[in-house]
Amino acid sequence: MRRIRAWALGLLCLWGCAYREPEAGVALRQALQLPYYRGKLYPEVLHQWRQRDLVFEQVRFRGRDHQWVAGLACYSELARTRPLPALLCIPGSANRKEELLQPLNLLPRWADQGFFVLSVDRFPDESALLERKGLAGIWGEQVHNLVRTLDYLEGRPEVVEGRIGMLGLSLGGMEALWLGAVDRRVKVVVSVAGHLSWAEVFGGEAWRLIFADLPLGRRLRGAGASGEEAWGAFCQTYPQLPELDAGRVAAGLAPRPLLLMTGSRDPVTPPAATRRVFEEARPAFAASGGASRLEMWVEPGIGHGFSYPMQDRALEWFQRWL
Repeated sequence: MRRIRAWALGLLCLWGCAYREPEAGVALRQALQLPYYRGKLYPEVLHQWRQRDLVFEQVRFRGRDHQWVAGLACYSELARTRPLPALLCIPGSANRKEELLQPLNLLPRWADQGFFVLSVDRFPDESALLERKGLAGIWGEQVHNLVRTLDYLEGRPEVVEGRIGMLGLSLGGMEALWLGAVDRRVKVVVSVAGHLSWAEVFGGEAWRLIFADLPLGRRLRGAGASGEEAWGAFCQTYPQLPELDAGRVAAGLAPRPLLLMTGSRDPVTPPAATRRVFEEARPAFAASGGASRLEMWVEPGIGHGFSYPMQDRALEWFQRWL
């Protein structure tokens, strides 16, 4: 059955036809400028090495606009005889996939717990696309590559069918919500310190940090704009932003398990933002019979980070639901 399904998906990609995920958020897709068209992956293993019974691989495959997406995979050799559930782990915007290997050591530790773990780099040259595609379009480039990453995981014989979870850190945490809302192949989500609730972002000082490197953000900070003035300017420049609000998006994941995490001292994703996303998503989870599948956790004394206790709680969430 798995071979038939893989053959069918491959034929769709070969023909370049439009493959539509059922129940995808149409408005969210439009805001992110996500195409339905997907070409062939052309996957490659560039380098492979072993530590104990763990296999490490540097891989790549084709993403949006036929550009290469670089990945780092880790899994137990046992996966070659018994497929494993997969975890897609995405770092923040200023980080690279290798940081989940060193210093976090996350990939091998979670592979030791029986997962096929994969991390990928984000879309390159984001600043060059800002004028042409806008802020939402840049974010959509990465989400599209994450959709392609799901395609890649589905084609790996070491991955058990229908069991893919996602961990996202910082901006990766928001990308985990976006991806889960448009692609139901993501069965479990842990979103860490990446909850863009616009009411909280622009209601406080977080927008000054989040958009510090954006030309519009710099101009507004230089002009001494208030949060309300900044929100108006951002909406005028990037009208898709309301559709990308974390609370609205998180509700679209119901009833799939979702864990929202942040630190009590996080200035970028303060606990108030995580709490608002949780409260806005809760009715949808309750209505779908999944109230127990939505949780939030605020780690005491932690800033914008992913401490070992947070890592343990995230791992437990995946072990429980995936």
